[in-house]
Amino acid sequence: MDYPILERGREIGRLYAREDGLYTVFEARLPRREGLTRLYLCGGGECRCLGLMEPDGVSLFLRRRLSRRTLPGPIACAATEPGYDAPPEETQGWVPAGRGALYHAQKRLLALPAALRRMRPGLRRMAINGKEYIVFRL
Repeated sequence: MDYPILERGREIGRLYAREDGLYTVFEARLPRREGLTRLYLCGGGECRCLGLMEPDGVSLFLRRRLSRRTLPGPIACAATEPGYDAPPEETQGWVPAGRGALYHAQKRLLALPAALRRMRPGLRRMAINGKEYIVFRL
């Protein structure tokens, strides 16, 4: 299995997962960059830190072996910042709700443009149609 790695709503790489007995092994590689890069596993409304990516020649690399009990709900993506819950492809069902907001009737979600809000712990971010939104459950 593989999942997108998101940064500010854009896909910058892939996270690969494979089963290894009672564990799941995750591997990711990104182009080298300045500063520290942490990778978070997001899904089911929560994000868990996989760890700090390490330099490996001209790229950054991460390999972790985790018990299935420690994983968040159904995995949606990986991100370089906590708070993402879905890859950008999941845009079906959103309708305009005025002033840049979007509404999803089936899931009872309201999405407000992230540029209008300050991020706080516990808020979920989602990329919809290439734009960043903060998502609230109604």
